[in-house]
Amino acid sequence: MKTEYVKYRQNKGGYWSEWSALKKTSVTVTINADEQRIIVNSSPKETYRILDFKPTQYIDDSLVQDYYCVDSSGKKCIVTFVISKSESAIINLKYNNWEYIYSGYLL
Repeated sequence: MKTEYVKYRQNKGGYWSEWSALKKTSVTVTINADEQRIIVNSSPKETYRILDFKPTQYIDDSLVQDYYCVDSSGKKCIVTFVISKSESAIINLKYNNWEYIYSGYLL
């Protein structure tokens, strides 16, 4: 996947902030099934080790796949891929205290 935009929000004291404004970005995201890794080629590079995943779902004509992961610092997160029929894609990286959403397209 190639990203075009990113936005984020934080959870402070149990309340989520408003989403940030969309920011242009150009990052490649890959899933390495053999090594059970999701790699976000940003600066710095982010690697998520896949611990488990939910069965693929189809919601409103989109494929949705949740991965339960651990990042390189040992923090748990959920990485969700949403792929539409038009091959546009969204990746949601969600931790307890912050969340990022990348939008883009399949390569």
